[in-house]
Amino acid sequence: MSDMQYKKKPKKNCNNVPAYLVSEIDGNDELESFGNVVESALCSYDIKNGRGIKDSEAIRIIELLIDKYYFNDSQETTDSQIVKDGAHYLDDVINNDLRGVDNEVIVKILGVIRFVARRRTKIGPEYMHVIHQYVGQRVAPGIRALSR
Repeated sequence: MSDMQYKKKPKKNCNNVPAYLVSEIDGNDELESFGNVVESALCSYDIKNGRGIKDSEAIRIIELLIDKYYFNDSQETTDSQIVKDGAHYLDDVINNDLRGVDNEVIVKILGVIRFVARRRTKIGPEYMHVIHQYVGQRVAPGIRALSR
């Protein structure tokens, strides 16, 4: 388990966090692979939870990681156990699969993922559906399996 801890603090404004533009990532194999690490981990975590992760929970998981990697604050709180556990799960994957990647790059990847997830989300699990279909679940470092 990672070193993330949670205490009550006001939520930070993630709208001002640096993020790659979607056009910067498209066609850039390295940046796409970094984004795939995070989104495939979200898919795996969702599958472990019976594919019940809501888009709002996935976005909150990303926001907790932004708190850690951008705001240097790993003590953010949430009342949702599924979000806490998801943040721990993704943080462990990032620490393992993206070891050596500059923190600024990780922040910008998390920022663009948050942007895309918020843009895709309307009323249901639209974002989660899309990443299951096009990214797939993380099976092992660097290995993903697409959902059927």
